[in-house]
Amino acid sequence: MNVDTLIHQYFPSAENVCIEMFDEKNIQQVYRRLVEVLIHQPEVETSLLQGMSYCFYEVMDNVLIHSGKNVGIVITNYSESQHLIQILVADDGIGIRRSLAQNTEYENISEQQALEYCIRDRVSDGKGMGFGLYSTSTLNSDPIWTSILRLW
Repeated sequence: MNVDTLIHQYFPSAENVCIEMFDEKNIQQVYRRLVEVLIHQPEVETSLLQGMSYCFYEVMDNVLIHSGKNVGIVITNYSESQHLIQILVADDGIGIRRSLAQNTEYENISEQQALEYCIRDRVSDGKGMGFGLYSTSTLNSDPIWTSILRLW
């Protein structure tokens, strides 16, 4: 995984980028630091913070469980002038399609189908319950929750 490429692609006008690698030993600490960034923003409502916190941990945990890698990366950018927080969780693992294909029910699906299926309830490679990305997707598509995000 080329971190410079990720920063250039997703954070082209970054003012304050923080890069942290995480593994099973330090995932909790990296997660807490990520949440601390959000807690210190007075505009972030508690309910939004709770929902976002759940989503971030779920995605980070999925990296360690499903990617086939022992490490992931979190890149954050906080722009005070733009009132913007950007967060990217990444890995260079096997990908969603290959992970789901470990379950024989999904072994012949395409990349596009894997992306569509992975946010459905109870879709799993067999290592998880198939609820994490589903609930994360549901939270992020909820009209009330997303309107709070847009207002912020």
